[in-house]
Amino acid sequence: LKIITVEDPVEYQLPGINQMQVNPKIELTFATGLRAFLRQDPDVIMVGEVRDRETAEIAIQASLTGHLVFSTLHTNDAAASVTRLVDMGVEPFLVSSSVICIMAQRLVRTICKDCARKYTPEEAELKRIGLTPEDLKGRQLFRPVGCPNCLETGYAGRTGIHEILMMNDDVRSEIMKGSDASTVKKAAQKHGMKTLRDDAAQKVLMGWTTIEEILRVTQQDAE
Repeated sequence: LKIITVEDPVEYQLPGINQMQVNPKIELTFATGLRAFLRQDPDVIMVGEVRDRETAEIAIQASLTGHLVFSTLHTNDAAASVTRLVDMGVEPFLVSSSVICIMAQRLVRTICKDCARKYTPEEAELKRIGLTPEDLKGRQLFRPVGCPNCLETGYAGRTGIHEILMMNDDVRSEIMKGSDASTVKKAAQKHGMKTLRDDAAQKVLMGWTTIEEILRVTQQDAE
C-alpha cells in the first residue's frame, strides 16, 4: 500500500509513508506537490488542506481515478464543506460524484472532576440542546465550580465532538441543484446524520462536559 502526504508543515514523521512539506519559496504548493505525487501511482493520498480551486480539482480528479484521498477544509460544519468546494469553483457534479464522506470536528472543554458539582437541569435548559427530562433517566449531570487544580475555570482538558455526513442520493441531488449548506445538512439529517450539537449533547449525558460549554461551542449549529 503506497501512502503519500502533502503537508504544511509535516508535524509527525510516520514510518512507511512518503511525506512532502510544501514550500512556497520554491513554488512547491499543495497543488504542485499533489500533481507530482500522482505520477507515482499512490494508493492513498492525504492533502493537508484544500486552499484553492487548483488543489481541489486535482484532489477530486485523483479520487475519480481510483485513489483514496483525504484532506481538510476550514468550515463551520460538514455540509459547509460541500458549498465551500463549489464556491472555490469546483463543478457541483464533480463534488457529488467524488466525495463519499465528510467529518466535522470541534473541541469542547471537559469538566474538572475535582470540583464538578452534581445538579439537575431545568427542562428549558435541556430543550436548548435537544434533550428531554426522559433522557436523564439513570444519568447524572454536572456543572463547573472551579478549584486550584483547574485554575478556577471548572474545566480541565478537552474532548472532540463530531458529525459525519455520508453521501446519499438526496444529498447529491441538493449539491447538483446548488443548494446552500443548510439545505444539504437537512438532507443528510433525514438519513440519520447526527450534528455537532447532537454529539455534544451525548457528551453532556456522559458527564464529560456541560450544557453551557456546548451552547458556547455549537452556537452556529442552532442558527
